[in-house]
Amino acid sequence: MKKNEVHGYLYILIGATLWGVSSVVAKALFNIGLPPVELIFVRLTLATFILLIILLIYDRRRIIISPKDLSYFLILGGVAVTGMNFFYYYTISKIHVGPAILLQYLQPVWVSLYAFFFQKEPISGKKIAALLLAMAGCYLVVGGFQIDLLRLNKVGIMSGLIASFFFTFYALYGEKGLKKYDPWTLILYGFGFSAICYMFLVSPIKIIQGGHPLKVWIAFLYIAIFSTLIPFGFYFKGMERIRATRASITATWEPVIAGFAAYLVLGEVLYPLQFFGGIAMIAAIVLLQISREKATPSTPLEIRHNE
Repeated sequence: MKKNEVHGYLYILIGATLWGVSSVVAKALFNIGLPPVELIFVRLTLATFILLIILLIYDRRRIIISPKDLSYFLILGGVAVTGMNFFYYYTISKIHVGPAILLQYLQPVWVSLYAFFFQKEPISGKKIAALLLAMAGCYLVVGGFQIDLLRLNKVGIMSGLIASFFFTFYALYGEKGLKKYDPWTLILYGFGFSAICYMFLVSPIKIIQGGHPLKVWIAFLYIAIFSTLIPFGFYFKGMERIRATRASITATWEPVIAGFAAYLVLGEVLYPLQFFGGIAMIAAIVLLQISREKATPSTPLEIRHNE
């Protein structure tokens, strides 16, 4: 393996680690009663303003977009980013962090099914096996083996599945924009328009006057920077050095970190069958990504969720 590729994998692992830890910080905020929509609005707003300032100082060209592409960015931010963030954080607020993150990684499953049904892409035996493995793993992860656990997590599970659909739409729709714009441009306008949408749900004045303690505002800033700007930066640097499919596989380190951090910080424990279900899901994702890499040429930078 070339030195450049080693650095690429390290960058992806650092970004995935930051995403995993940030999800636990978000869960801690939800545990003290913070509504998910409030965290989302603050995260998107702070991240947008910080990124805007950085680009104004270092690279103003990335701020410029064509007026005819405004509708594209409105859909990217108003639909994809808004839906993805809401259901992602709502899922974390309802169920354990590990399963919540793993559900987002069903994206390769939906992409494969989309390619089969709408793009007439042939589906191989390996893909079918990977899809079945992912379904079985998902069943175990959400607690399908235990009726009480499944009933308890019903709302969170549905939310997680919806989040994975929005994640898939975000990735597929975002790829179109990457043919013309830099990833940071898509993040700036996607997050910016989504923040505007959340202003109709959350009053900025109410947040400012809400009397949040300093540690909550520190957590807000942490999530805006360490769940968004810095991990995205590492992820993009990694994607410059290794193929997108390999980056996606490496990023499955995120739910591992999230589950471990949730255990250490929040005391969340997974049943053994949930643990093995998570391994099965990650294995299925790896198989799907490897088959995708063999079937398609190297692609430009892809957008990551998060979440």
